[in-house]
Amino acid sequence: MEKIRKILALAEKEVLIDIVKNVQKRKMKGAKGEWKEFLVEYDSQLGDSLLDPNKRPPACLVAFLNTFTKEQDLEFFEKIMTYHSNRKAIEQLNKSCIDVQSSPQKLASLTFEHPEYPKCFSFPSYDEDWVMTKIGKVSKAIKSTRMLSVDCEMVLCEDKTESLVQVCVVNRNLEVKLNELVKLDKPVLDYRTQIHGINAKDLERATCSLEDIQKSMKKLLSDGVVLIGHSLDKDLKALKVDHSRVIDTSLIFKYPEGHTHKRPSLNHLCKTVLGYDLREDGAPHNCLADAQAAMKLVLAKLENKFDGIIPLKIKEVPGSDGVIPLKSKKVLESDGVVPLKTKDVLESDGFVPLKSKDVFVIESVELFFHEVPIAVPQRQLRRLFPEDSTVKLQASLTGENVYNSSAVFKDSMEACNAFESFKGEEGKDSSGVPQKLISLDIKYGKCAGSVSFYVRKVLKKVSSDENPADKGSIQFEETKEQNKKPIKNSDQCDQVKEIQRLKKDLSDRSPANKRSIQVEETKDQNKKQKKHSDQCDHVEEIQRLKKEIKERESELTKAHNIMADLIKKRGL
Repeated sequence: MEKIRKILALAEKEVLIDIVKNVQKRKMKGAKGEWKEFLVEYDSQLGDSLLDPNKRPPACLVAFLNTFTKEQDLEFFEKIMTYHSNRKAIEQLNKSCIDVQSSPQKLASLTFEHPEYPKCFSFPSYDEDWVMTKIGKVSKAIKSTRMLSVDCEMVLCEDKTESLVQVCVVNRNLEVKLNELVKLDKPVLDYRTQIHGINAKDLERATCSLEDIQKSMKKLLSDGVVLIGHSLDKDLKALKVDHSRVIDTSLIFKYPEGHTHKRPSLNHLCKTVLGYDLREDGAPHNCLADAQAAMKLVLAKLENKFDGIIPLKIKEVPGSDGVIPLKSKKVLESDGVVPLKTKDVLESDGFVPLKSKDVFVIESVELFFHEVPIAVPQRQLRRLFPEDSTVKLQASLTGENVYNSSAVFKDSMEACNAFESFKGEEGKDSSGVPQKLISLDIKYGKCAGSVSFYVRKVLKKVSSDENPADKGSIQFEETKEQNKKPIKNSDQCDQVKEIQRLKKDLSDRSPANKRSIQVEETKDQNKKQKKHSDQCDHVEEIQRLKKEIKERESELTKAHNIMADLIKKRGL
């Protein structure tokens, strides 16, 4: 207690204000009541007329906090002070010269600076069932190379929250430091056995509680240890542990600009970076294997000094270093190196933003390569097509390490055949356009390797005003010829029947016109005999008849109204 009081006396005003505000929110009471009650007694002049903690001197704030003596209240104060201490330490670490920081600390800074970090790693750290670790002295933490990797498995409880059921922690040597099943303290709605393979019977042998796991984690995460994980924020939420120095492999490894997914999956990273599949399709997660995989990814990044983009899978050639340089801002063309002056996507890239009121048709005369590593020259892309192909390639730079390229053909048939000939994983982009993930073996100097990128068909925008019949719909058609399909015989029969029905209806409503309708029918029959091979425009005929019926109905209504007025005037 005395230790906390000494810390409070030396705390910055910003920290004291935060503690008092949280005390107000929770309506906590000290020996002299709540904040408002304390001020009445403490300040005889102003009393409680000035409630804003920001406008009170530090001495007043400390005096109020010293009225709290319960252990749980003091632990709450300590959490808030630890939170501010960690944030201050992180700021100092990030401001430190990059040459001074250890490699793991640099990657932790990269995670901290990611745009997604504030949203993902903002935890309810002040809650009583949460624990916060301490960074320790910045001078030691900045040079620390200690790393631990964690993975957790969860179940869904009846109150719609998730509960931790397994945790695995490994060090940089992939040695197990913690591997435990966790006892549940809530009724379970879904064990999610299909995801992680753990069932109710397995959890019967669990001996550790969440509190036990938190104590173990707090001991492991000390003195600048960097915690590693994939989508680590989810694991920390399950553990209810707030650890400030982290490396999230879903943030430091990312798809090239323009990819439909925000974060890569752990399995995709293992396949792309480490060269192996983490698990087979449909197989359950292995908590230990996932923790080790995250550690391997970070070690690979540290060893190869990759940047933020997913690195290429390189096959080493004897006598070479096996690394293709990725930092050039130029795209290699067949006739040499051509500098690109813009990072914008040219109109030739075929990308058109979707709007709900527009209709889109796939224009197959052009294909679009995207997320092509700049280590792949244009002449290498040309190898994807036959020598006699009419294709012309046009490149545009979209990111520091990747570029886009449009492949333009003379006719749509050649473009379609080219797309079908590509071997790769088929799918669709975010707009629903067919695309493939294809691979290409390349050579660059003494290096050789296999790279992957996407090829898709190109969208051509058609305004909804130009096609009113399809207004509000979004269509994807492989060729324009599909729009010219003849009307089926069954549809023609239905239309003829509809015309006959409408004509009968019209004749019933207006007997005087029966003769004219019969004449029209006779004319129609004569036309059919004369032009048997021609297709009748039944749709127009239906519309015309409906319009005529509507006009007749309007005339009848007017007649009825006139009759009603006459009857009313004559008193009938």
